[in-house]
Amino acid sequence: MSEVGSLDPRGPYYVFGTSEAVDALVAEFGHLGLATSVTHPLSYAELSDQYSGDPLFQAFCVVALAAVTITGASVLLNAKGYGVLRMQGMSFVGILLRDLRQLAVFWLAAAGTVAVATVVSLGLYNGFAWFGLFAEVAAVAAGILVVLVLVAHAAVLALTYRVDMLPALKGELPARAASISVYLVRVPALLLVLSIATDVTVAGRSVLMRQENQKVYEAVGNAVSIRLSGAFAMHTEQLDEHVGPWLRQADQRGEVVLAGRRDLQISTPGAHLPPGEFLIVNDTYLEEQPVKTPTGRRYTSQANRTNAPESPPVRVIIPNSMTQHEAAITKAASRIIDPQQDRDIPLDVLESASGQHLFGYNTGAYVYNSAHGPDEDRSMLLDPVIIAVPNGSKFLTDDAYTTYATQAGVIFPNRADVLNGIKVNGLQSYINGISPVGQKSALDLRKSVSELRLQVFNLIITAVILVIAGVGLCIIYSRKNAQIIFARHISGWRYVATHRFLLAVEVAIAAIFATRVPFQAWRQGQELKNLAAAGAPAPFQPNHLTALDVSLITSLVVVEFGAVILALAFFHRRIVKEGATVA
Repeated sequence: MSEVGSLDPRGPYYVFGTSEAVDALVAEFGHLGLATSVTHPLSYAELSDQYSGDPLFQAFCVVALAAVTITGASVLLNAKGYGVLRMQGMSFVGILLRDLRQLAVFWLAAAGTVAVATVVSLGLYNGFAWFGLFAEVAAVAAGILVVLVLVAHAAVLALTYRVDMLPALKGELPARAASISVYLVRVPALLLVLSIATDVTVAGRSVLMRQENQKVYEAVGNAVSIRLSGAFAMHTEQLDEHVGPWLRQADQRGEVVLAGRRDLQISTPGAHLPPGEFLIVNDTYLEEQPVKTPTGRRYTSQANRTNAPESPPVRVIIPNSMTQHEAAITKAASRIIDPQQDRDIPLDVLESASGQHLFGYNTGAYVYNSAHGPDEDRSMLLDPVIIAVPNGSKFLTDDAYTTYATQAGVIFPNRADVLNGIKVNGLQSYINGISPVGQKSALDLRKSVSELRLQVFNLIITAVILVIAGVGLCIIYSRKNAQIIFARHISGWRYVATHRFLLAVEVAIAAIFATRVPFQAWRQGQELKNLAAAGAPAPFQPNHLTALDVSLITSLVVVEFGAVILALAFFHRRIVKEGATVA
């Protein structure tokens, strides 16, 4: 307790125990004058917030859809056997119970094997941490899947009863109802596979970008950033009073690399600027990272430690591709440095070469950007507008230093400097700790790789579902129209003419499937153009259609449409062969 006694008690707490322990903790905080709110891990609000947009939820939907599809297909394939059982006098309930008895042995064996393998894996992975919670969630998920499978089995079995006895003995199915059922599976599967395919391409690009950026983080070595205490979120003036001056002094000594950020469009409302960022840096940043002029010369530090720190002006370095917006950018830069506009801060407007990627020392996750989502890695900034402030000058206020620190934009190349500074200045209550500059990027890379693997799994399973549903559709169609198909064949009809209706429907589905994502990207692009023309920042991130997206969607269309064509050709040939044999 002596080590944490100086810390502010405000913050999140995880309680391991009974509800009485939670009530006791809430009461104790109440005696201290602190307000509390309690959430439960398995509450609907918590689960929906955590998993509604998560790949795990998509994986569960994919598995549920696969279970329903495979169950329905297995019943349809056994339609002739069910006809024989009906002729023998078995009722619907009797046939259903017979099927469940036959499946019980397999289900129990599969459930036991999966349970043992899961328990062993959990023990090796985390020593059975949160095992009770995991077991509850797994039981609920398994229960939902079992109910879906039972309902699907019973519903498809009921479809077989809509055919008279003699056609049922031939394996015929109620074509209209069965086809509608198949499309009820195929349409959600198509929508889901499009969504997953987009996620796969996004996750793949994210992994490649993060892997490339890791090399830049490795170059900065053991540099660290500070984490300010969230207990002062409602009292930021205390952080400004204690942490801000210390950061300024460290900056004066050259111990700090400053890399703050601001969104370009938000900072220049109505100026119709393209998406981009302001990068607020100090002279030490320019010493560490190359920023070049249009002629190829490098900007360097202009600090003269023998003069007053205010003597050099603030440099606003604008990429030469944005020089036509110089007035709006300069005005915005002045407001960033002097929000109240009550100080006479000298600005020196310069140009930089276009096409430069500059290291931001963090992923940019803590700063809004109109062109990128919060989960994208923006470690490398393309053509940012640089505001270069002399080390430790009075141009930056104390609250500006703490603001950039909350963005992980105040970096100490030598971790000993920050540890000594915290100890000497007694800042333990205001600074929770330090983090390696590359830590978040490395963790995000690991998370991105895991998500990519899961999304690829989802995509493969969903593609298999589409194939199964397509084959099932062909089974239903061929059994219902076997006589018509044979009659048209011996009458000289061509293959395409024989199956023109089914092929037309499949071509329409394939066309919609192939053009849906490009159409959405085009429509969003038009909306963004209209918003940009009106001077409004983008309310959502644009969809960038890449060659990877096009190739993946094309491959899925080929698989989905090709499976139907191949299955239809197979059953067409079998019908012709069997008809010729009978004749």
